[in-house]
Amino acid sequence: MKRKLLQLLIPMTAIALSACGTMPQGTKDAVFEYPQSNGFSGNFLAGKAAQLESQSDYAAQYLLRAHQLDPDNAELRRRAFLALISAGRISDAVDIAKELQSENEEDLFAALTVMDDAIRHGRYQDALDVVAKLPERGINALISPLAKAWLYAGLDLRSQAMTALDGMQGNGALNPLSEYHRGLILAYFEDFEGAERALASAYGDPADAPLRAAEALGAVYERKGQVQKAALLYASYMDRHPQSLAMPFHLDRLERGEPPLATMLTPAEGLAEAYLDIATLLSQENAVDPALLMARYSMSLRPEDDITRLLVGEVMEIQNRFETAIEVYGSIPASSPHSWNARLRSATSLEQIGRADDAIDILKGMVNERTDRPDALIQLGDVLRIQQDYTPAADAYDKAIERLGGKTQVGWRLLYRRGIAHERAGEWNKAEADFLQALEIEPEQPYVLNYLGYSWVDMGMNFDQAEDMLKRAVELQPDDGYIVDSLGWVYYKLGRFDDAVEQLEKAVELKPDDPTINDHLGDAYWQIGRYHEARFQWHRALSFNPTEELRTTVEAKINGQVPSTAPIVVN
Repeated sequence: MKRKLLQLLIPMTAIALSACGTMPQGTKDAVFEYPQSNGFSGNFLAGKAAQLESQSDYAAQYLLRAHQLDPDNAELRRRAFLALISAGRISDAVDIAKELQSENEEDLFAALTVMDDAIRHGRYQDALDVVAKLPERGINALISPLAKAWLYAGLDLRSQAMTALDGMQGNGALNPLSEYHRGLILAYFEDFEGAERALASAYGDPADAPLRAAEALGAVYERKGQVQKAALLYASYMDRHPQSLAMPFHLDRLERGEPPLATMLTPAEGLAEAYLDIATLLSQENAVDPALLMARYSMSLRPEDDITRLLVGEVMEIQNRFETAIEVYGSIPASSPHSWNARLRSATSLEQIGRADDAIDILKGMVNERTDRPDALIQLGDVLRIQQDYTPAADAYDKAIERLGGKTQVGWRLLYRRGIAHERAGEWNKAEADFLQALEIEPEQPYVLNYLGYSWVDMGMNFDQAEDMLKRAVELQPDDGYIVDSLGWVYYKLGRFDDAVEQLEKAVELKPDDPTINDHLGDAYWQIGRYHEARFQWHRALSFNPTEELRTTVEAKINGQVPSTAPIVVN
């Protein structure tokens, strides 16, 4: 099933990336200045630089200005168009889209933009005429039937809408999505019996369905007056997905006697839902740029949808546009059931741009707001650990584990995180206990094997067991430079310098810019008499921004202090 989906998604990914210029990701939101000149070259270069940093807002601004100065430049027109869509300025891209469509009526994004303009003005037939010209191959085999179905619904043509969805039935992987939208369209036509059948069958057990499908089925039950049945569905979903905040929201709403949310999507909102489904599939396949484009089309037709905002924010994070992500998350109102996740994501972005104190304030408030949830505590521990505030980080993990029912009830990851915090705080006995407990849960976990094995070696203990652990970790993760370095370092500590050099050279190949690994290789070279190469590696270590402690150690070795090596005698 997944392979069939990939066959649809990959062609679109290639189209979108080639159109966008395969923009590499920047380090964070860059600040671009307006060009000193209003000429073509200044605007084009500024726009291209903005694209290279995934700054679609700036790229759209500059490239659109350049396009106005040189309207016959086809490449520039395409760049300006995609930048406008990426920035969410779809209405500003309509004129360019019409130009592109006149040159190629099969241009997908031009068609979606012209359709968007027609739909927002209620011209469903015009939009249908556009989508009818798209060839139903590649990703269009997914977009076209969904778009046609909702546009036929907008024209009050129910049977044609159902027939359009039948076109997706040949691909088994698309059947659930087809039935989900069939149920939504039948609910739009107030055929709640048909809607219930389609939604209940779309993903099998509704309690294991995607959140939106479960919500849609619950809304149908409510519209039929089957409030208890809806409550049972929401409760069952919550049992299967205990961290979900949407279902408690709906149960509270039922207690207050309030009507269901989004009980009947309009055709425009239904198409927005289809675009969101496609954007989500693309995001899951790491096709970030086309996922953003489809999410933008979704938001154009349904600008207040919080799940779409979350997806856009997540894409901004992937593109290292953390300031923009924070703005998007901040647009989700506190009353939304998705506000909690938005604030967690905002805290992540704040930490990434150096505003850890603001992130910590948000997370501490959330910890006290919902005393039954561990996620804010776990994230608080992560931020504190990154800030090297290890004892409070361990305390946060302690409270999270307590909320989860104790360390026998949690997975290896949380024990691993707490173990690191304990080790860095100088609480080795507690750290070791956590690592060993984590390995009881996941005996073949390479990162735990590596951390515990390396720590034992560094402390001068359990060498045979540590060597076995590190060998196994390397077998499990042969391309991880840090793990390979750990194995090389245990050989060094044991005085097996030739073996150490072999492993540490591999580690440097895998992680060439890590100062510690370069320092380790330098030490190993020194021990086998390769002095010039040792000094070279130490100088490389200094060039990669080492910690002050490591810098002092490396400089001492360069200045003549022989690296410590007394081989450890293993009894």
